[in-house]
Amino acid sequence: MNTYLQNTFHQIQFTINSIKALIELIDESNFKIFPIEGKRTVGDLMSHLAIICKADLQIIGQASMEEMTAFYELNAVNSKKEMLEQLNEGYEELVCYYESLPDAFSTATSYWGTTYSQFEWLLEILAHLNHHRAQLHLYITLLGKEPVVMLFE
Repeated sequence: MNTYLQNTFHQIQFTINSIKALIELIDESNFKIFPIEGKRTVGDLMSHLAIICKADLQIIGQASMEEMTAFYELNAVNSKKEMLEQLNEGYEELVCYYESLPDAFSTATSYWGTTYSQFEWLLEILAHLNHHRAQLHLYITLLGKEPVVMLFE
């Protein structure tokens, strides 16, 4: 694995570790709360976060919109324990996928028509994780807690 991939995986691992720390701060009794009207519940956001690596691998594999809808329905997680497990499994699957790639600069096209290199998709996954981590951090704050979790090294 080249240095760019190794460094990106370091950042993904750090982000996932901070997401896991944020998840630990939330009581499952808060999963049904909508901290922001019209947005996801706390539990839905955490479930989405937990399977981002796996879902985005499906997109890289050129899954259709219908396949992605089915993926999200089949892979929703409902407990903190499952969420933490899925974050770990997703990360491991992502690493295995990228270790097996002969060329990190070969391209893949999403169902909505965006074409990126495999490396660019990995950067998108990192951005996706950070985007939803920020939402989760905000949700925790809106629930009245002060999340003391390191978000950057």
